[in-house]
Amino acid sequence: MHLIILALPYILQLALIIHIIKTNKPFYWLYLIIFIPYLGGAAYILLELLPAVLSSREIRRAGESLARTLNPSAELKKLEEQLKNQDTVNNRSALAQAYIEAERFTDALPLLQSCLAGPFADDTSLLFLHAQALYGSGRVEDAAAIIEKLQKKHALSSIKEKLFELQVRSSLLKQPLLEDFEKLWNESKNFEAGFYYVKALTETSGPDDGAALQNVEANREKARLVIEDMQRILKTYRNFSRSMGAEWLKKAKSLV
Repeated sequence: MHLIILALPYILQLALIIHIIKTNKPFYWLYLIIFIPYLGGAAYILLELLPAVLSSREIRRAGESLARTLNPSAELKKLEEQLKNQDTVNNRSALAQAYIEAERFTDALPLLQSCLAGPFADDTSLLFLHAQALYGSGRVEDAAAIIEKLQKKHALSSIKEKLFELQVRSSLLKQPLLEDFEKLWNESKNFEAGFYYVKALTETSGPDDGAALQNVEANREKARLVIEDMQRILKTYRNFSRSMGAEWLKKAKSLV
């Protein structure tokens, strides 16, 4: 343990050096961190890392998404007014995301198309929102084309993004990709992934014969086991029961 504590400053120094190289930061930071390790590292964290984290579009969107969940109509009006007062890409994309979450996909599309018409044409967050709006509007093949583009950029990393990619692929094939949904649920134990796995299990059907009926019943039993697993997790992590986890469990139960 003593050796680990002694090694921590060097591990942090190495991590900062790797971050500087990977993010193409000015090379003077390397000299500062190598030759003035403590002061250089502290300066880099304060001047480069913290501002980037605090201004992150994803963090802002997470906060906006929570507000929309708590009071969707009020948040929509606020974002619409905000866009009227200041027409920016950030305000357009925030309103588009709110429209998507309210299932107003056709309202989101023109906003996203205008965002993607300029220098943000390859912005992965905007492209993902555009794919969601297209999919919700019934334009599955157009959404799939964007998803393929994002896959080539290795831009689908979050659970939400992976789930959406599976939904699009399932729609193209006209059958749920059970193994992929199962794998994502088992790897993440994310409740949204659990809900969509249950949904895929309960949507599976086949010819009206004995073997097919047995398969349907087996899938429904798997769905019940997933729900039991979700309930067990909620009991273990009680604070989680007051979050969106309980909502996804409720939705999953309604399918079985």
